[in-house]
Amino acid sequence: MKDFLALSFALDYERKGGDPNRPQTKIGALRSQAKPYGSQAATKQTSAAADQLVEHCLAFLNEMSCYESADCVVAMPPSDPAKSYNLPRHLAGRIAEKWKREDLTEDLRTVKSRTSIKNVRLAKKLDTLLGTIKATKNVFDGKRVLLIDDLYQSGISMNYCALLLLKAGARKVFGLACEKTCRNDDNVSGRM
Repeated sequence: MKDFLALSFALDYERKGGDPNRPQTKIGALRSQAKPYGSQAATKQTSAAADQLVEHCLAFLNEMSCYESADCVVAMPPSDPAKSYNLPRHLAGRIAEKWKREDLTEDLRTVKSRTSIKNVRLAKKLDTLLGTIKATKNVFDGKRVLLIDDLYQSGISMNYCALLLLKAGARKVFGLACEKTCRNDDNVSGRM
């Protein structure tokens, strides 16, 4: 898949030095605390960790001048829109508010639930995403979008959403994830 992001960064790796055998980074630990899995509900600890991630994202955005032209913020759409709490939505909403940008998360949404692509083979990841996300027409015309996610693994979901945003009229899409996984085998040869 072509890279449709003007640029993208992750705040840090999941583990120190990108080595899966080393301890978690500060960002990795915060992301783990901030994301309840399964049917778990968000707690005070979850929210506190998420708010710390917001502050780290804002510090990064304010330091990296390449992001300053973004005029709106959008969260990566969840695989299951029925979940009551979604970390990327939480991050995008708070970042938009504090960074004084428009939050257009509601205009890039999941229209059909899908399985998580985390453990899907690379060759099938895009197939899992196709037709499950939709961008509202005319909302993104000429916009420079900051697309927020909590976790970056292969980059396929973020690039797919960037493609949809560009097709919906966005001028540019910038990506920002909290953490990059250490495992990179689906980007090279292991899990084709």
